[in-house]
Amino acid sequence: MTKYTQQQLAGFPWIVSCDTLRTEDLLPKFWSVAEGLAVWLDRPKMIDASTLVSLVKLVGEDSKVEDWNDSEAAQTLGDLFDVLAEAAPVGFGFGASEGDGACFGFWLSEDWAEALETLGFGNDDPTGWASLIEELEADGIEADGIEDAYQGRAEGISAERAGADYAQQLAEDVGEIDWARLQWPLTCIDWADAWRELELGDGYRLQDIGGGDWLVFRNV
Repeated sequence: MTKYTQQQLAGFPWIVSCDTLRTEDLLPKFWSVAEGLAVWLDRPKMIDASTLVSLVKLVGEDSKVEDWNDSEAAQTLGDLFDVLAEAAPVGFGFGASEGDGACFGFWLSEDWAEALETLGFGNDDPTGWASLIEELEADGIEADGIEDAYQGRAEGISAERAGADYAQQLAEDVGEIDWARLQWPLTCIDWADAWRELELGDGYRLQDIGGGDWLVFRNV
């Protein structure tokens, strides 16, 4: 699986082909997407030379009917399938949709689908998922560890504000604040400092998801 820029993910070809299982139709579609991704990733040899020779012969602009070979076409399609699978964004795989065997594209992996459900996300934004998954994995958070690492959400226009918001929430949840009797010195607590203690001492961290919302994780 491969990392992409935010701009690339915004224009990523999530759906490659639908409504056909004909090899002669799939080959040019798979080829076109693979070539585009090779340019994005600056990998001119992502499709190997022998596969390119077969593609040109089978479905190139100057291909001839008499050049078609079912066995070679099937092998070439399999080679392209492997290329696209390797080029899938982090957290995704390439293949047919579970609900439609004739719809090929890049789909969220089962483990990350379950992880994002734990975080309370829907299932209609692959671009947003891919970006978030890249950032989480870069921060050492894997799909199988989400349930233990995830601590909730916070709000704030900055990381400092969000951290202070979460520290105050946590103090309330563990019974350190009685809002019915809120008085000095509770009114004087610097919750930003409290958050820094959680960061340094207990491995808490924030993940920005936009709109002033943040995910809170803890080292496990």
